[in-house]
Amino acid sequence: MKTRNRLFSRLILMLCIGFASIAHADPLSSEQVKRFIAAMPELATLGEKYQDAGQRNIDPARPLSSSLAQMQGKGPEYTDISKLAARHGFASVEEFADVGDRVMQAYMFSSINKSAEEIEALYQQGVANVKKDKALSAEQKELILGRMAKSHQGNVEAGKTAEQDLAALRPHMAELEKIFD
Repeated sequence: MKTRNRLFSRLILMLCIGFASIAHADPLSSEQVKRFIAAMPELATLGEKYQDAGQRNIDPARPLSSSLAQMQGKGPEYTDISKLAARHGFASVEEFADVGDRVMQAYMFSSINKSAEEIEALYQQGVANVKKDKALSAEQKELILGRMAKSHQGNVEAGKTAEQDLAALRPHMAELEKIFD
């Protein structure tokens, strides 16, 4: 039972980290990471300022970009984030959000401390566990396996993007650990 719970916990973690993936042509640069880190205190202040602005349905794989999309390019929060992005040398608020999402995603993938092969093995074990779970109906198994497959594919793609961005994050890991831990 403990093993099963740990496996499901890991699968849930994988779902939260990288469900959606966006193909990026160029890896992040160390300079982009540095500018994003420098913007974090101001971003946190804005988060506190606008925390009562209403709940949003935020994509955990792209929290900044999905938040920004919901603002639809307008409102005082969007204006403040745009100004923050410009102050920190980003060409646009969208670039700032994209860099931030990629920094967070790459950091989370580095925190997992598992190779692609280990993640694949965990996924396959999860599939096997669902298939042999007698408490689940065939329909439930099909639904769960479909969601797992979609999530796993998203994680594989997100992992590739994160892997290419890790080189830019490595010089800044101590600072990122302070921010995200």
